[in-house]
Amino acid sequence: MPQKFNFCSKTPLFTALILCIGLSAFAQNGTSQGNNYAYHDINNYKTFLDNTAAANTAVLDKKIQKEYSKIIADKNTGLLKQLNENGFLFDDRAYPYLRAIFDQILEKNSLDKSRFHFFVDRSPEVNAYSYEDGTVVCNLGLVSLMENESQVAMIFCHELGHCLLKHSNNAIIKQLEKYNSPEFIAKVKAIKRQNYNVNKQLEGLLITDFFDRTKHTRSQEWAADSMGMVLFRNTKYSGKYVARLFDLLDSSENKTTVCTIHAFFKNEKIDLDAGWFSQAKRMRFGTPKKETIDSLKTHPDCSTRKTVMQASFDRQPKTGVDFLLGGPQILTDVRKVALFDEAAYAKEKENYAYYLYQLIQNNTTFPADSSIKTSIFDALVSICKNQKSHTLYKILPSPYNTDDEQDEYAKLLHLLDNINLKSMIEITDIYYTNNKPLISASKETTTDFNNLK
Repeated sequence: MPQKFNFCSKTPLFTALILCIGLSAFAQNGTSQGNNYAYHDINNYKTFLDNTAAANTAVLDKKIQKEYSKIIADKNTGLLKQLNENGFLFDDRAYPYLRAIFDQILEKNSLDKSRFHFFVDRSPEVNAYSYEDGTVVCNLGLVSLMENESQVAMIFCHELGHCLLKHSNNAIIKQLEKYNSPEFIAKVKAIKRQNYNVNKQLEGLLITDFFDRTKHTRSQEWAADSMGMVLFRNTKYSGKYVARLFDLLDSSENKTTVCTIHAFFKNEKIDLDAGWFSQAKRMRFGTPKKETIDSLKTHPDCSTRKTVMQASFDRQPKTGVDFLLGGPQILTDVRKVALFDEAAYAKEKENYAYYLYQLIQNNTTFPADSSIKTSIFDALVSICKNQKSHTLYKILPSPYNTDDEQDEYAKLLHLLDNINLKSMIEITDIYYTNNKPLISASKETTTDFNNLK
């Protein structure tokens, strides 16, 4: 498992950035402007993963080599699958910029670039993570939250700290050694020999193990923060606003909710029936869950980490700049790329509820953007089409249960689950009429919409 940290038009300056530093990293990784999600160096990367796995396995106790090799092979298979299925972003705007920040850190700390790989995950989850082989990944959801390059650099330093301290690899080895130890095996055998409460006792053993691992993970986060600070101090970035990133992470639960569902439809002069927001009416099996994982739960408290980091900068101020490779406008452009691509990824995964939800949020941030207006109309038409053909289950996830009355995504899921087809078509029609000058719908979408009416 990875170590996780929860932490428009191009401007001339950005073009210069790409030409000077971005395209070199871009070309080395085989990316193509023709496909924003293609990684053409995948064969060499696979060889790197295989060689790293073989080297790490060879130094282990033979009792755990087979299990360790299987865990790493499964991880590598999943990582390569995500690369092959457009799970990472390799555009000509966000990726070179973020990669350049990452490379700056490696260079200023005299780290061998051949030992590390950097990717941008298209997930909206506010997260960054690293693997035992030296691969560092930053989610688009995290990028869209950052205020300056210094904060981005600190996050990358934190993840490199995990890599240099071998946290992920050591965690896997520690667990395998524990499960293969005579003491643990004896405990399991003793429980199994009993006649009563066997499952309950085994469950208790695993729960104890889980809390031990959580405690270990938290200690690793503190260590990665500490190592990250060492790496960060070797860069040219300022430490003035870096500790603020913990405030941003602490509020990440609400980072996508800049507009409530009711506010969006009210602005469009669309009336909503209160009954549409009741619990789901469709038959469900199992317990629906929220898609976005709260990856802060296994980490030390953000406010505490902020206090420690700020105290370090207060004792020993870190001078430098907040923007080294570009100005605030470049980061604004990259954040816009992140917001747009998060939505596009949800659509590709055929989750039209989250696609529409993200578009609604983006619409508030960019109210005159034609592509957003067009995409919202396209999403509404698609939902209507699938509702009419009784295939809504294919593009909408199961509503999840939550006690959070402020959870706007849950409200949208309940709305889409309860609204009837006639009302859904009426809403789509009103939205189209209100925004017709900015909507550039395809002929197919227009035909589908006319057929619905």
